[in-house]
Amino acid sequence: MALLDLLRSNSKLTCDAERENALTELGMLLPEAEWGVDADFNYYTPANISNLWTNELRRSIKHKLETAGLGETDYGTWLGDVHFLNLGIYRKDLFERYRSNAGWRIALMALPRAGAILIGLASHYQNAQNHNKLGGVSNLLFDIASEALMSDGKGPMYGRKISSIDWDQNGLFPTPLSEVAGLSIAPDVVFLKDIRTTTLKKILASFITIKVLPNSVTEVDLHRELSELATTAKYLSAKVYPFGGLEEFEALRALALQDLAAAGTRLLLRKKSSTRSIVRVYYGPPGTGKTLSAVREAVKIVEPGFDDKGNPTTSFEKFNDYRDQCAFITFHPSLQYEDLVESIRPVISEDDLATDDEGGDAGPAKISPQGQLRYKVHEGLLLRMIRRALQAPGKEFVIVVDEINRGDVSRILGPLISTLDSDKRVGAEFPIGIELQYPRAEELESRLFMPSNLHLIGTMNSSDRNIALIDHALRRRFDFIQIPPEPSLLRSTTDAQSVDCGHLLRTINARIEHLLDTDHCIGHGYFVGCDTNAKVIDRLATKVIPLLREYFYGNEGLILMVLGDSTSETSNFFKLNPPEKQFKKLFGINQDIASAYGYRPHTTPRSLELDPRFWNPSRMIPGPDDEAHAINCLLKLCRSESPVLTNLGDGEGEHDETPTAV
Repeated sequence: MALLDLLRSNSKLTCDAERENALTELGMLLPEAEWGVDADFNYYTPANISNLWTNELRRSIKHKLETAGLGETDYGTWLGDVHFLNLGIYRKDLFERYRSNAGWRIALMALPRAGAILIGLASHYQNAQNHNKLGGVSNLLFDIASEALMSDGKGPMYGRKISSIDWDQNGLFPTPLSEVAGLSIAPDVVFLKDIRTTTLKKILASFITIKVLPNSVTEVDLHRELSELATTAKYLSAKVYPFGGLEEFEALRALALQDLAAAGTRLLLRKKSSTRSIVRVYYGPPGTGKTLSAVREAVKIVEPGFDDKGNPTTSFEKFNDYRDQCAFITFHPSLQYEDLVESIRPVISEDDLATDDEGGDAGPAKISPQGQLRYKVHEGLLLRMIRRALQAPGKEFVIVVDEINRGDVSRILGPLISTLDSDKRVGAEFPIGIELQYPRAEELESRLFMPSNLHLIGTMNSSDRNIALIDHALRRRFDFIQIPPEPSLLRSTTDAQSVDCGHLLRTINARIEHLLDTDHCIGHGYFVGCDTNAKVIDRLATKVIPLLREYFYGNEGLILMVLGDSTSETSNFFKLNPPEKQFKKLFGINQDIASAYGYRPHTTPRSLELDPRFWNPSRMIPGPDDEAHAINCLLKLCRSESPVLTNLGDGEGEHDETPTAV
């Protein structure tokens, strides 16, 4: 019990008395032939206590103590003697002699005032290092170890990652501590920052993995935890880069402290990536749900077991929840490389203290006069996502590019287009790195590799006129997946004169396909949610017909064929006036008389005008003047599956009157 008594004690006398027995017990558990132990017993000094009382203890707690008549002496008595006990257990085959400022080790630490015993793997720290940056390096090392153990079938990594809530809040307290010097401070609780010095904060940031045990842990459980961690540490030191050699460990760790992305890149270049990078485009007519398909696929990449159960809202909510791993951007003609990757941009200083807004720790602040023009390196969305993916190789990252063909992709991606191939990614067979134009000043390596855990999913409207502008280089690197209209997803309206929305969509698309092509069909999204005839009428008038005007620009008479309008029909969407009547109304004579005067008939395209009985936009609430007429227009479209193809297919049967072009 000597080891456990030592770790539980808050008395300097007890610690000094139990020290040798505890180290002997530890040596029996972890044989001295393999393991060495370095002990650091840190006790509170009067200067520590004074600094904690004056500068670190939160004001709300200090105020409650002072109100109760308690002061610095009472606070110091409550703290006890022991600040922390730190036992560094190191592999002798990695160290000729142990050095506290190098290497990695098993760490067994006691925080008596927090009621906690910490166990885990840790590296070293140096006084000049930033603890937040050191914590980020520790998390990278955790990812390396965890990925190796899982891929080799050794199970999950021991413990968890270290976090800022551990050294600043109460993440290491087994149970919340709401009493100080015998006084209840509820609802406040003690944070670690109330009882620790900066030295402890940096030691904690060096933990690669950590597990918190309560002071009440049994001797059997403590020994079991140490044995389990020792097994993991031995495996890592023998099998996993960089833990297998002290020089490699120190080299990667030193690089990571200065340039975390470069360290991640160097790590990935040493192994073959198992990630199959997804570079995909969903294409199809408007309204088929391409964006939803892309967003849903992005979430599935980040969270493989995700299922929205047919609820699109869930997919978008999840996508937004993963804002660090999922990004969304819409391409447009003015977008270029400088927007998506990197550029130098002018900014106006609004504050007296000018700091870098992006990229985490920016180093020392620079004083800039208020309102002065200065310049900064702008990192676009793609570059930021590349850096995130390199820094977290254990996670997946996705960029969804909506309307990818509306931008000049070659100009936007620039040299990065060559790195989209899976075999050109970092960790792949033929990795390609490009030189950044404006590397960060603190970066050791300016070459940028595309990580294999960054995926690109685009959407493309197949009816766009500029779809042909997608060059062969882009088409070769993307997988193209068609998203067709799905009329089967639509239902009939609930009105007495029910309209089958799926049947209506099939009819319209069959006619468009005959007159144009499949790419110009309309998607089921235009009629999703149309449970009443009124909604169907509204969608046709405000969504579908304007789209048809665009499709048949310059030859709008073909819209009459799509909608089945003709002079022989009593229910038409548009006003139909024979050209002869229009001519006589305009000139007061018929065309025969005009021909005698030398008139030669010619065709002038004119815009079709909706029949107000179907849709009158000038009403206070736009809608049909004659609801029965509008419903008959809908029912007319549902009479046959493909009336245009039937009439024009073989010329047999009754010949319908051809609509008069206007």
